[in-house]
Amino acid sequence: MSSISFGSSIFDVLSISTDISSVAVSQDQSFLFPIDDSVSVQFYKSIDVIVDRWQTVVPKNNTFFGRAFLKALELAPPSDAQYRYALFSTEEQGDIGIGYYQIKTIRLDESIRFDKDISGSKASRMLARVKKSVASRFRAHTLVVGNLTLTGNYGMFFRDYITVKKKFSLVEQSLEILKPQLRKEGIKVRGVMYKDFLDNHLMSEESGYTKFSVQPTMKVDIRSEWKTIEDYVSALKSKYRVRMRRARKKAIDIQKRVLSVSEIDSYKNEIFRLYRYVSDQAGFNLFILKYNYFYHLKDQLGDKLSMTGYFLEDKMVGFYTSILSQDALDAHFLGYDHNYNGSHQLYLNMLYDLVEEGIKQSVSHVDMSRTALEIKSSVGATQTNLNLYIKLSSKAIDRYTPKLLDFLTPKKEWKARNPFK
Repeated sequence: MSSISFGSSIFDVLSISTDISSVAVSQDQSFLFPIDDSVSVQFYKSIDVIVDRWQTVVPKNNTFFGRAFLKALELAPPSDAQYRYALFSTEEQGDIGIGYYQIKTIRLDESIRFDKDISGSKASRMLARVKKSVASRFRAHTLVVGNLTLTGNYGMFFRDYITVKKKFSLVEQSLEILKPQLRKEGIKVRGVMYKDFLDNHLMSEESGYTKFSVQPTMKVDIRSEWKTIEDYVSALKSKYRVRMRRARKKAIDIQKRVLSVSEIDSYKNEIFRLYRYVSDQAGFNLFILKYNYFYHLKDQLGDKLSMTGYFLEDKMVGFYTSILSQDALDAHFLGYDHNYNGSHQLYLNMLYDLVEEGIKQSVSHVDMSRTALEIKSSVGATQTNLNLYIKLSSKAIDRYTPKLLDFLTPKKEWKARNPFK
């Protein structure tokens, strides 16, 4: 359910005297770039090269900073994204932080579905055409501090004693070092995006970045007294209990089973078709997964990833994936056949199944990510606002970024529900 269907004066950028123009960064070796008097940074293309050092810095049991998840992305990069891993270190303290950067060519005319909110009037159709024309002019290699396939801040992590101001200063300087290296590889970075930050004060207007948001993320807090799904049902208001039972009744003919890695491989074409239907409905989507993404994800993550298939008379009509990370269950991508969604309430039943899975796993919450905000709130999810920040290399163009984003970003009204007593 992750979908980008989706991040500051903070940057005291210090001057860097080192001549980096003649230094190339390869997959299995890197140059130590000094940032200031004490901190240096190294860049890598593969998590395998630095996994031992990487794991000493990132949070323990955090799946999304872990080697297995990052390796799966390397094996099946969505929309041909590229990745760079940064290690920050000092001579005295060793490795003090990491940066995870994704390089993606962002094409706004392909990422934004301008027909989603068209009422059918001539004026609305004309506005959609104008927006699409404007968006078609935005195509740029973008350096993303974070992970486009997830909701949340997975672009940097430092040891606790590093101040917030210092963290952003180090990351910002590392990006300025990395850009010339990418240019040698034929990648001219024209924009930088920081993804999914909770606190507005982390990046002020003085940083030169434009703040924007797409939709909030939604999560269901799993109460400690919920030991079974019936405890959850008992906590619902009467109308929502009736709604849940009605949905369950509609899906009585659906067979559900958790798929093995070999089954995911054998069903990969059906899985991809179902995923694409849902992905294509999103108003804003920066990437498309590879058809073998789920196979590599299961192969790498093992029991930390669960894919549940929905079958009707041996035909796969839906699936959802969930990933266990620390004390949370992350609702990852899903798909369903629209011909059966209304008759069998597939999507709503997936949400209930995710809540039930979260209870069984004894997690603190189920992260349901963005999109479909109202229906998620009807099963108990509440919103958390996340901000993204972007800056274009061209100052002449960047000055119009705030207005451009306001004009193009899809806006959708929704009403929050409270299903609990």
